[in-house]
Amino acid sequence: MGKYFDISYMIQSFPGLLSAVHITVAVTLISAFAGICLSVLLAVIRENHVKGLSQAVVVYVSFIRGTPFLVQLFLVYFGVPEILSHAGADTRNVPPLLFVLIVFTLHVAAYGSEIMRSSIAAVSEGQKEAAASLGMTGWQSYRRVILPQAFSMAVAPLINTVIGVIKGTSLIFNVGIVDIMRKADLMGGNSQRYLELFVDVALIYGVLIFFISQVGQILEKKSFLQGHVGSAASGKEPGSYGYNH
Repeated sequence: MGKYFDISYMIQSFPGLLSAVHITVAVTLISAFAGICLSVLLAVIRENHVKGLSQAVVVYVSFIRGTPFLVQLFLVYFGVPEILSHAGADTRNVPPLLFVLIVFTLHVAAYGSEIMRSSIAAVSEGQKEAAASLGMTGWQSYRRVILPQAFSMAVAPLINTVIGVIKGTSLIFNVGIVDIMRKADLMGGNSQRYLELFVDVALIYGVLIFFISQVGQILEKKSFLQGHVGSAASGKEPGSYGYNH
C-alpha cells in the first residue's frame, strides 16, 4: 500500500470522480424542482382541508417523515416494478434513474409541504381578507398574495431540504446508480485507496452544498429587497442554513 495517505493519488483521482457529479446534480435539481412544486399543491390541500385528499396527504407525509429514506428507496426501486409486473406491465426498459427521481421527488414534497403549510399559515389573515375583498378568486389570492409571501418565508428551510437531497444522493449507489459515491467505490476497488477517494467525495459534496447555500442567501435577500415578508419575521437571519435534515 505504501504511505497511509497519498495526496498525489487524491489529486489524480479528482477528475475521475467529477465525471459522475452530473448524476448527483441532476437528481438534486430535478427532484427539488418537482418536489417543491408538488409540495405547494399538498400544502394548499392541507390548508383548505379538502375532503378526502387532506387525510390522504397527512398519511403520505407521516409515512415519508416516519421511515428511513433508504427504505423508501428500496420500496420504490424494487417494489414498484414488482407490482407493475404482476399487473402485466413490463418495466425492464425503464431507466433505474427514473425510480430514484420519483423517490427523491416524493421525499422533497413531503417535507416541503409542511414547510409551505406553515408559511402559508403565517401570512396574515388581513391580507387574505383584503384579497377576497378585491374580488380575487381563491386561486388568484394564492397566486398573487399568499404564495409569494409564503415562498419568501420558506426560502431558508426549503434550501435546507435541498441540501438534504444532495446528501441523500450518496445512498443511490445502493441501487446501482453510478454517482460519485459509486464511482469512488469502483475506483477504490482497483487502487485499494478508499481514504483518498472519500476525502475527494467529501470535498465535492462540500462545494455543492456551499453553492446551494449561497444561492439560498441570494434568493432570501432578493425577497427582502422586494418587500415580501422574510424569514426575519420568524426571528431568523438571512442565510441561516443548517446542514442537518
